Amino acid sequence: AACTMLSSGLPPVLLVLSVLELSWSLSDEEKKIILDEHNRYRSQVSPPAMAMMKMTWDSDLEVAAQKHAKKCIWGQNGGPGPKRVNLFATASTLDVKLAIEEWNGERKFYNLTTSECVPRQMCDNYTQVVWAETTRIGCGDSSCEKINGTETENAQLLVCSYYPPSNTKDKKPYMEGPSCKICPMGTVCVKSLCGEIFCSNLIFSSFPSVSALDTELETNLDQTSVDPPKAGAPSTCLGLSLFLLPSAILVGLLL
Repeated sequence: AACTMLSSGLPPVLLVLSVLELSWSLSDEEKKIILDEHNRYRSQVSPPAMAMMKMTWDSDLEVAAQKHAKKCIWGQNGGPGPKRVNLFATASTLDVKLAIEEWNGERKFYNLTTSECVPRQMCDNYTQVVWAETTRIGCGDSSCEKINGTETENAQLLVCSYYPPSNTKDKKPYMEGPSCKICPMGTVCVKSLCGEIFCSNLIFSSFPSVSALDTELETNLDQTSVDPPKAGAPSTCLGLSLFLLPSAILVGLLL
């Protein structure tokens, strides 16, 4: 077994460090829990949301979040990359389900009608969890001897990055109304969330547009290095069929 390990060409010390680094990253099960819990809370907002997007996991955001976590800093990202992150630290074994529950629990301090948080309380984590236009999430964690900005020592730090990020200054995280009433074109409503349409193993995504949040969103898009979803694909399976139909007819005539 030792010969197999050394065949990689890396010195033994680097191999050990690589194993340790992997042990600090989230497991596939933990990633699934994080994503599922976000979507569960988003689908259950009260009052309901007219265009709450379904989140998907993003590997680029995961890398960015992992880099942030390794810094062991309790604060938002001040450098390149996503500007909005949610943070959770624990001195015990990391429970990602509990972390999302804690973030969503800030709801009790937030007034959706006035878009205000109770003074001296935290609401930013909650508003990010239910920010309607956010479509992608990626998270990472790290074992920290000391988390700068807090008095916490020997703790696990969970960091989640989002795109598009929330910007709750004087803006509501979502527009209340009948569930999925204004889902963007190219999406389908499933469990009160506007999600992608799957057609013959092809995924057609639509970048959400909620007019009440457009101005602030554009500002945040300029600040992040994560590429926005690519546009130009047919928005529905029907659209794809209509796109291919003329070609099929032409081929038939030539034959």
